[in-house]
Amino acid sequence: MDTDALLKQLQDWTNRVPLIVLGSGASVPFKLPSMWALGEHIKNSIAFTNSDDQEQFEKFKTSFDANGDLEATLSELQLRDNVLNEIVCKTWELVNKSDFEAYEQFLETTENFPLAKLTEHLLSTASKKLTIVTTNYDRLAEYAASFAKAIICTGYAQNYIGHFSNAIHQNPLSSIKGYSGQVNIWKVHGSLDWFKTMNDENIQLPLRHSVPCNNKPSIVTPGLSKYFETHNEPYRTIFAQADNEIETANGFLCIGYGFNDIHVQPKLIEQIKSKPIIVLTKELTPKTKQAILTGNCKQYILMEEINGTDTKVYSSSFGEHIIPNVNYWSLGEYLKLIIS
Repeated sequence: MDTDALLKQLQDWTNRVPLIVLGSGASVPFKLPSMWALGEHIKNSIAFTNSDDQEQFEKFKTSFDANGDLEATLSELQLRDNVLNEIVCKTWELVNKSDFEAYEQFLETTENFPLAKLTEHLLSTASKKLTIVTTNYDRLAEYAASFAKAIICTGYAQNYIGHFSNAIHQNPLSSIKGYSGQVNIWKVHGSLDWFKTMNDENIQLPLRHSVPCNNKPSIVTPGLSKYFETHNEPYRTIFAQADNEIETANGFLCIGYGFNDIHVQPKLIEQIKSKPIIVLTKELTPKTKQAILTGNCKQYILMEEINGTDTKVYSSSFGEHIIPNVNYWSLGEYLKLIIS
């Protein structure tokens, strides 16, 4: 493999300011819980006084113990409202706790937070604008944008009590003085900072340590509820904006994303038939390989870990190769190739 040619291609595609797609693998290095850890937390921290609710929850536990797959378990059951609400709250509780622990580390130093460095690098280009689409609830994208001194657009006003609007993103935010640029963050499954009031109003309450009284977290859990909840706001607007920006993107940089999500994957697969895509992940999922390697994708570079110490590269231009004793699939090491 011509390593210099590969490096030049990586630099070229990255410096075009691709749309970034963050999956759960992007959060794992910061000890955000896996789906299995979430399932264990839910299983061990919930009990109901209502016998019908508890009976259904016992079915949930039995199914999860059998398959160890939270999404598969939730997809098998049409959950009662009380059970679903409790699962949502316990999910929020564990992810929020881990997110705050990561936040405290970032405040001490951003040395081990390469997403912040990548965001700052991409905002230094002429457009001063970056889009991140993520299936994660955590605030890592917001932290990265903040450290990069960017203004953030999620569809919510960035106030202490932020209202949702389907028009905020239409403002020319990238030209506001005092910021390095604009980062649009489209969180297709919700955010730790988003809540729905008892009056059904969508609000943003940043950095809460607990769910406020008479509110419920606006996060979409895996399973059947995902299909129903996402027909409502704020998700309708967020999906529309994410789809629009995927359609107009110069290319894509996927970090820890496994092509397993029905809300991002279809539009992304359509676009990578004619646009370059880079995928960085510890292990490529079968769906990623199916979508890119055996799909109609003509410009791709995929990197994953192999043998515990090496990086395997799949390239549309250079074929498959193993680069020994490096972990370029990790964003931190990847940036050493891109930013001199």
